[in-house]
Amino acid sequence: MRFHITDASIASAAAGLAQFGIETGGDGIPTALVPAGEFSVRLEGGVLTVRYQKRVQIFLALKLAADSLGAGGTAEFSASPAFRNLTYMLDCSRNAVATCETVEELIRHLAVMGYDSLGLYMEDTFTVPGYPYFGYLRDAYTKEDIARMEKVASAYGIELVPYIQTLAHFNTLTRHYAMDGLFDTGDILMTGEERTYEFLDALLKTVSEYFTTRSVHLGMDEAYMLGRGKYLDKNGYKPRIEIMQAHLERVLSICKKYGLQPMMWSDMFFSQVMEAQYGAEISEEIASRVPSGVELIYWDYYHTSEEHYTEMIAKHRVFRNPLGFAAGAWKWLGYTPDNRYSFASNEASARACIKAGIPRYIVTGWGDNGGECSPFATLPALLHCARMNYGDFSLGEDFGRSFQSLAGMPLADFMTIDLCNRVTESEDAEEKNSANKFLLFNDVLLGTLDTTVYEGLGDLYFRHAYALQRAKKSAGRFSYLFETQLCLARVLASKADMGIRLRKAYAARDTAALQKLLDELKQLPARIEKLYRAMRAQWEHENRPNGFDVQDIRFGALKQRIFAAIAKLSAFLEGTAPAVPELEAKLLDFMGHGDDFELDPDQCEWRWRRMTSVNVNE
Repeated sequence: MRFHITDASIASAAAGLAQFGIETGGDGIPTALVPAGEFSVRLEGGVLTVRYQKRVQIFLALKLAADSLGAGGTAEFSASPAFRNLTYMLDCSRNAVATCETVEELIRHLAVMGYDSLGLYMEDTFTVPGYPYFGYLRDAYTKEDIARMEKVASAYGIELVPYIQTLAHFNTLTRHYAMDGLFDTGDILMTGEERTYEFLDALLKTVSEYFTTRSVHLGMDEAYMLGRGKYLDKNGYKPRIEIMQAHLERVLSICKKYGLQPMMWSDMFFSQVMEAQYGAEISEEIASRVPSGVELIYWDYYHTSEEHYTEMIAKHRVFRNPLGFAAGAWKWLGYTPDNRYSFASNEASARACIKAGIPRYIVTGWGDNGGECSPFATLPALLHCARMNYGDFSLGEDFGRSFQSLAGMPLADFMTIDLCNRVTESEDAEEKNSANKFLLFNDVLLGTLDTTVYEGLGDLYFRHAYALQRAKKSAGRFSYLFETQLCLARVLASKADMGIRLRKAYAARDTAALQKLLDELKQLPARIEKLYRAMRAQWEHENRPNGFDVQDIRFGALKQRIFAAIAKLSAFLEGTAPAVPELEAKLLDFMGHGDDFELDPDQCEWRWRRMTSVNVNE
């Protein structure tokens, strides 16, 4: 749909949205842009009038109008957003550092959905003057990179916000001898030391100079061993709440120095610092310890009950601080997303947040343990959150049409991108797991995760592969994502239950069955190589190079273990080895139940080391 927009800056930005059915030109529909209190779109007398509160709503309006008019509708819409701020947070710290081009493409998608903020989660993936090992060999963003991305974000009315860490989650830094003195234990900073606050001053000074926004997210989550390492040796025991309070006050003073308005995750104050279970009641005494100058963000993407979120929001109200919420577009369980579970959990949390008047809703896109999954793989979940912001919770036909104009392919086809995490053909959203990853890396000889798998699972992945092959035909610009999932499904069609079948045939000494399995094993390295090449193409399309070395290591190890299995099984069948020792071992339940196997592939094990071996690998 072509629109005639006289505002040069808006027209210029809109010109980048052709892939969403938006074009500009003098022969287009005359478009009047009116700053107003309520967002609305209306075509009347041949003129499209857009009333908007925020610049980004103009591009949302153009998308809504293009979708409606293209379907023969009236292009009439009126609603106020439920949230003052709707953010997508992109994880740039788990090896996948998105290129500037990828971030700019993501910005365009966010703009036509109506997001007004993009957070870049950067543990050590931005350069900091005076700290050459911070971001070393991590393809860290420079000041020029941020300025480039911010220019595009600003054109669409999207705020680019730094999400950093100021207490823990500095695991990669612990590998550098030059940074040794900064740490208490694990990846947690040594609080109370001037060297630490000089370091944090440098971080906050840098983001204040790199970014135009004055907002900053300080992290400060999951530091549950705070004060239990070198701090304890030096200072003796102190309650974590006291250590946390003192540290936060120092960091907030640095924020004030640079004119920054901070946010932080709520979990440290809400649970472990008080040495209580998460969800416990918060005392007034504990709440009074939280400094007033920081917004708390309650993060939770693990429930599908609105009542749960309502209860937890109420428990957060004891804090005197402003409160925001962080949901999730699930992409952190390996190579495959989980849009279906995201729909369920995000609808529950959004309903609770809207009723409670929560002003900030953040949709996180974490990349734990490798950053393998593309943010674009979660577009259905992102669109769902954007539409809920304007009161539309439906996933029906209108949502499908809106999604097709966003992604360029039918929603039903796109949703097959979730399939490698589907271990049954149930429609139950509670079927949540990381099967795509643990079935790939579960060792065919050691088989530590074989106790969760049932024989015949490979047949399901054969059907998944067929569905993905069909969907890929309509994938257009996202065909590279479906190629990765298709190759993965083809590997799992053979490998998912390979260990089960091997042990069964070996225990029966069924040489004919073992020979067939050996022939099947010999085909696996070629399938794995195709998956590796597809994954590398996906990575190179979206991300900077550093970080993919981890995929090289993991895929190399995977293939080498397949070769080892081939060699051992061949020797046994040829009579040159009396046994396959690994297949002689008695397996114990992965979840700790001994001889009582759960046979439940709904596991969310995301750590590569744990799913590959129980042996020393540090």
